[in-house]
Amino acid sequence: MPRSKTDIAKSVVGFIVGFGASRIAKNIIDRNTDEEERLHNRAAVASAELVVGMMAADAARKYTDAKIDEIVEFWETNVKPKL
Repeated sequence: MPRSKTDIAKSVVGFIVGFGASRIAKNIIDRNTDEEERLHNRAAVASAELVVGMMAADAARKYTDAKIDEIVEFWETNVKPKL
């Protein structure tokens, strides 16, 4: 099924922003937790990093998708020449 230019833009921007948001979340957790050498503590922190990173990525993608939709709507109603 062919995808629209808007869908392609959303995918590209969503991947980049989602990846960045998850990396930022991971770095914040890494720098603000005192990991002990015990396995269960390392596993707990790693699990939390994964979940918080996915949540940040998901929220960032939803936000950028909404903004792209707003821009496309504005373009189509105000800028795009009427034929």
